[in-house]
Amino acid sequence: MDAPILSISGLRAVFRIAGRDIAAVQDVDLVIGSGETVALVGESGSGKSVTSL
Repeated sequence: MDAPILSISGLRAVFRIAGRDIAAVQDVDLVIGSGETVALVGESGSGKSVTSL
């Protein structure tokens, strides 16, 4: 396998809301190789948009 074009390990996105930290995404690992097609699927509010930022 060739080297990945994108490799993410331990992704975490936290928002401060009303003085509290809310983890929208926590401990996400993602490896994408050249030529691969990737889709993020899940329920509403599961963190797909935040992960793709």
